[in-house]
Amino acid sequence: MKRVNRLKNKVFELGLGILTWGFVSFISLFYWQSGDTNFQHRLDVGPASVVLVSMLLAGFLAGYLWRLLGRGYIWCGPFLQFVCLLVLMWLFPNGLMLVLGIMLVAHLGELFKPPLCVLICIFIPVVNFLLSPLQYGLVNTALFITLNLFALLVSSRLEVERKAKETNAHLLRELRATQNLLSSTTRRDERLRIARDLHDVLGHHLTALSIQLEVANQISRDGAQLHIQRAQELARLLLSDVRAAVADIRHSNPLDIISAIQTLTQDLHSLDIRLTVADELVITDARVAEALFRCAQEAITNVLKHSNASQCQLHLHKTDGQITLQVTDNGSNNKAAIPGHGLTGMRERLSNLDGDLKFTNDRAGFRLIASIPDS
Repeated sequence: MKRVNRLKNKVFELGLGILTWGFVSFISLFYWQSGDTNFQHRLDVGPASVVLVSMLLAGFLAGYLWRLLGRGYIWCGPFLQFVCLLVLMWLFPNGLMLVLGIMLVAHLGELFKPPLCVLICIFIPVVNFLLSPLQYGLVNTALFITLNLFALLVSSRLEVERKAKETNAHLLRELRATQNLLSSTTRRDERLRIARDLHDVLGHHLTALSIQLEVANQISRDGAQLHIQRAQELARLLLSDVRAAVADIRHSNPLDIISAIQTLTQDLHSLDIRLTVADELVITDARVAEALFRCAQEAITNVLKHSNASQCQLHLHKTDGQITLQVTDNGSNNKAAIPGHGLTGMRERLSNLDGDLKFTNDRAGFRLIASIPDS
């Protein structure tokens, strides 16, 4: 449901933006070609000029779509809009193009710092005033500066609210995943406690019973000896069954790390995460399970924050006595990865278990490999 709502919001924003752009473009082209004297322009109507203006309007729309739908180099979209808008303002110094300026500044807060955004909000109307000092140019300039700042404020608040919701949702996923792993560990520990109690209490009592039956067998001189021997056999059989049950409980208590990692990947609408786990993989050591879980948690967090990826793959398998977690994404951020607190903490956690951490970052995306010896 959340994904559908997010898609609806993006479609609504896209439709409203195209409608606004289409209205400004149609009005400008119509009055320009009709030769309306109230519509100021610096370019005469002609095939080449119509093509030029159409390309500028199309370039502004392309920048808007790039900012809204693109994944890599998002800042290029507003930059293209800004350049096309300045040229259009020079060609048509009548104030109508300032409506497109509102479309531009409304989303600058998503990409740039507030001082730069405010400067652009003021710069665009001032440039229009300098290009076209009309009778009410100063009033229009003040009006559009106010509208730009208002649009920037509203969009910035919506962006802050959206990021806060995403942060809360991510923290909730991490909490649920941690609870899942803790619950699995608690169940495993409870089974081990029961196994120890069976071995320490029932096993010892059965051993004592066997010894007493052996003594009774040695001193018995009547017909009870046969029954004592049968009781001895039953006691030995029962003791063997208890030991087998204890061994089975100890060796059949894998930790459910898979469910914990799957919980981390739920309700991630901006990132398609695929988790694959080898069939033969069994993890019984709580320290190993926790280390791999924390590595997966930190890796997913880094992908969401830094890589600008649309797809991420997690592969958990066992090879040559090593349990390996491999995380790859298709992110466009190909800068050299500098280990921060997250990667450093992952490396230290793995090092405490004689494990190792490797990572690479190139145009194909980010790749992380965490390996721990299978204890």
